[in-house]
Amino acid sequence: MKKFFILMAAAMMAIGASAQVVTSRTTFKSKSQTLWYVRAGMSINNMAGMGDLPDGVSMGSKIGADIDFGFQKNMGKSGLYWGMELGVGSRGFSVKADETAGVLAWNVKYSPFTFGYKYSVTDDLKLDAHLGIYASYDFTGSVKNIEDNHGYEMSWSDFKDAASYESFDAGMQVGIGAWWKKVNLDFTYQRGFVNALSINNKDLTSSNFMIRVGYAF
Repeated sequence: MKKFFILMAAAMMAIGASAQVVTSRTTFKSKSQTLWYVRAGMSINNMAGMGDLPDGVSMGSKIGADIDFGFQKNMGKSGLYWGMELGVGSRGFSVKADETAGVLAWNVKYSPFTFGYKYSVTDDLKLDAHLGIYASYDFTGSVKNIEDNHGYEMSWSDFKDAASYESFDAGMQVGIGAWWKKVNLDFTYQRGFVNALSINNKDLTSSNFMIRVGYAF
């Protein structure tokens, strides 16, 4: 009988230890869950690297849109995380001379990795700073008030040929935002490294600022 009680006590201790290990693993796993989200909003598109322009000519921005689907995954127990994004975005510019002309392209965009840090202000409010890279490809676009040699407004394909426009782009993006529970407000700046086109013998790269609202699920 004594041996029986000893065996029972040992079994109870083993069960308790196993339950504690399972609880610890479950807690760690819950803290490491992947956060999936969707973001959508406005994109203020411009070009960088213009330099000096002829008298009476100025560069401006074009308003577009951006929508992304992505995830964030915690790195350990800190606020550090990494993630990916896939979506549809825009880039473009406007030129003002006698009248305002504009170019706006729509692209498929992919961010293979983003690293960020979330700082908890309260249990519900978190500040989110992030840095990553992206690549995009323009699948269509529109041209306004830019004429060809015959005085006709250019189509998108004619503009690409005439301006030697590069549809592929890649660069870096940096942003900061805030999470209130599952709702997110995000501000992100993108800078392309690929020459999109040349104007006035200057190579231009994309320069976009995005304001997006997101929701996690």
